[in-house]
Amino acid sequence: MFRPEGQKASRAGLRMLAIATAGVTAASGAVVAGAVPGATPASAGAVSADPLEVDSLAVPAVEPVAAARSNGRLIVARLPRTVTHAYGMVAVTWAHGTAPDGTKVRVRSQVDGVWTGWRALPIDLDEGPSADENVSGVRDGTVPLWVGDGSGIAVKVTAPGSTRPKHIRVETIDPGSDPGTSASGRVASAGRGPTAPTTFPAMPKVITRAQWGADPSLDDQCWEPIYGSSAKMVFVHHTVNSNDYSRSDGKAIVRAIHAYHTQSRGWCDIGYNFLIDKYGKVYEGRRGGMRRPVRGAHAGDYNLNTVGVSLIGNFEIARPTQEMKRALIRFIGWRLGTSYVNVKDTVRINGTRFDRISGHRDAMSTACPGKYVYRWLPRLRDRVAHYLSDYRSPIRARAKDLGRSVTGPVFRGEDRQDGGLQTVFGNGVMFAKTGVGAHWLTGAVLRGYRERGGTHSRFGFPVTDVETTSLSRVRRVVFEHGRMYRVGKRQPDTLWGRVLIRYRKLGGITGRLGVPTSSMMPTGDGRKANFAKGSITWNRDTGDVTVEFS
Repeated sequence: MFRPEGQKASRAGLRMLAIATAGVTAASGAVVAGAVPGATPASAGAVSADPLEVDSLAVPAVEPVAAARSNGRLIVARLPRTVTHAYGMVAVTWAHGTAPDGTKVRVRSQVDGVWTGWRALPIDLDEGPSADENVSGVRDGTVPLWVGDGSGIAVKVTAPGSTRPKHIRVETIDPGSDPGTSASGRVASAGRGPTAPTTFPAMPKVITRAQWGADPSLDDQCWEPIYGSSAKMVFVHHTVNSNDYSRSDGKAIVRAIHAYHTQSRGWCDIGYNFLIDKYGKVYEGRRGGMRRPVRGAHAGDYNLNTVGVSLIGNFEIARPTQEMKRALIRFIGWRLGTSYVNVKDTVRINGTRFDRISGHRDAMSTACPGKYVYRWLPRLRDRVAHYLSDYRSPIRARAKDLGRSVTGPVFRGEDRQDGGLQTVFGNGVMFAKTGVGAHWLTGAVLRGYRERGGTHSRFGFPVTDVETTSLSRVRRVVFEHGRMYRVGKRQPDTLWGRVLIRYRKLGGITGRLGVPTSSMMPTGDGRKANFAKGSITWNRDTGDVTVEFS
């Protein structure tokens, strides 16, 4: 059943922990989450770290009469140093629309027994569901910070005046363990692949949701994926978390972001369509199909018909690695190239014109994707265009001849399949193979072809479009290994092999048997097809073909 963005099913593993201020200890100044004096720390006796867990701790308000100042600003909420369950990622959230302009959030983490200094968490109001979506339960918040192995947290929220965000919580996320290693789980870095001109921009290696360990209980009952008409452009983001993560941390970071978006922010799934780490590994984000134009929650009013890819790290303070840059070139080359998009062009999305490859800040008031990535975007457009410069698609050429009014936009980009190519458009599918050309199928004929297995089937690829015949009520498609006939508005019938050979020798649709009235049907020892004025039967054991006239 469809649920609007923000309406979620059960929140597996979510624990709401209130802060008991009576748990402050005089010696350390630390608060034990949910503790009273003399109680054991919240981390003691905790369940195994294997499952993903989200802890939500209230950040107490500071009353105006007691408000202190930090750098000339009022501290409006504060959580002193607090012992927590083990976590890898932290962020702060509050009730939607309640933060005054100028609100700032800083956190300290206890990592390996040592408290870090205060670190600012940028406030992230510009990602998430668009303004016109029917949402409920959505919270505003900061970007999440990856700390790796935290065991304590402190929070300080400041504002220009005494007005504060309401219902402030700090979210600590333990991403749990990686799924079991298997051959399919060991995915090579896309950042090691070539970015020289290619004759076909294949999909790079992608770590799927199953491989990084997406928990389906977080969003599988939330809503069915919503699709646009086509992938028209890419918005480049950065996650703004730490750049100091290891090669093995990527899956855990993506799991933590998924949990933060769904369990802490109230979204129905991870907001990004894809993510790329500094080692050049590409991760599947929002569910719904990697080749389809799935609406994300990454650019507010510009989520539809755009692809959100987020670079894992903070590129306001660091430069992206060469592996990350190469992976991004190949990713965009695949995602936009196979949708036949001119990557140096512009496009209008929801009334605003953008470069086909844009940064998040081009759509909203944000520093995302960070100054070092944003400065590189003009070069990125050139590099992607260069990567695609040798790509020549027979499907693209044929679709251009037919015209967009016939085909509609590209819905699922060009893909290699069964020794040929296939592109799904809004109004049908185009197939191409060396030696047979590019051919367009739509409507009942396309449905019939798909029901029989499409290019995987005995028929192979089409070698004609849907053709008219000498009988005005009969249309036909010729395949590599068979034919399909549609008489009037009946469902199409298929013939192949010895039966088709004999039918054609007898004159086909204008011959003595007339038009087909059935597809090939199994018999006890072969197959049979019926026609308006008879039948043809093939015996598997003897090889005999028998024609009966009515």
